[in-house]
Amino acid sequence: MKKKVSITVLPEDDNLKLEAFLKNRLHLTKKEISRAKFIENGICIDGERKRIDAHVRTGNLVEILLETGEETSKSLPDSQAAVSVLYEDADVIVLDKPAGISVHPAGKLDTDSLANRLAHYLRTKGEDSVIRIFGRLDKETSGVVLAAKNRAAATRLEWQRQKRFLFKTYLAIVEGTPNPQAGKVSIPLAKDPKNAKQMCPDPGGKSAVTYYETLTSREGLSLLRLHLETGRTHQIRVHMAAIGCPLVDDPLYGNKAPSKIGRTALHAQTVHFLQPFTGEEIAVTAPVPFPPFS
Repeated sequence: MKKKVSITVLPEDDNLKLEAFLKNRLHLTKKEISRAKFIENGICIDGERKRIDAHVRTGNLVEILLETGEETSKSLPDSQAAVSVLYEDADVIVLDKPAGISVHPAGKLDTDSLANRLAHYLRTKGEDSVIRIFGRLDKETSGVVLAAKNRAAATRLEWQRQKRFLFKTYLAIVEGTPNPQAGKVSIPLAKDPKNAKQMCPDPGGKSAVTYYETLTSREGLSLLRLHLETGRTHQIRVHMAAIGCPLVDDPLYGNKAPSKIGRTALHAQTVHFLQPFTGEEIAVTAPVPFPPFS
């Protein structure tokens, strides 16, 4: 399959070489440009096929055909359980993941992951494709999950993630109130040598940075908004426990005291990204699912 991407040359790019324009403005990889060169009318300026050493002029319409991939997810079993679609266009889809299901199958017997549900949803629309999900959530974490519908979109979203144009904000209910009530936690993390399923603070571990702010507090609990500078496994959970405010109902890092939540109180509230081809800024928010703050 192929996808045509079109963009008009702005004055600041006047007389730029076509190859540089495609890299700078569309963030295309060298491999993508190379593929397009060998497609009939794969790279055109104002409807005329051009070499990549041509120069663009203000007002030119540059068009490029991108391979979106021929692979499918036929090996991924369908789950006919409903998905909650928060946003969708031709290139991306954002789902509201409920707590209690995995993002990807956790083994051959797990056929009701979010990926299985998404595969069924896309097939019913005739859009069978490889499922490329950006940013996994733990099984008990709810909230926004972003997926690319094609390889070209996935390439751009990965670039956005590296440049931090693609990021999420989270909500968490923690025990107590952080002091200070807003701040930055910068504690390196590594696998716990005593438990392979857990992470732990480790001066020799990988850098991990979490920003938080307290939105409200009541009855010994606080609702925090958080965003991550890094994306380490269990980062929010370990960092909040490290500053004395573990997430409510966290079976690995919390105090395991019963509460009204009934599952780890972490929710991916909003995902921010740019539409892969138009550059439109998009923010998609999932409703807050847990009491007493919903």
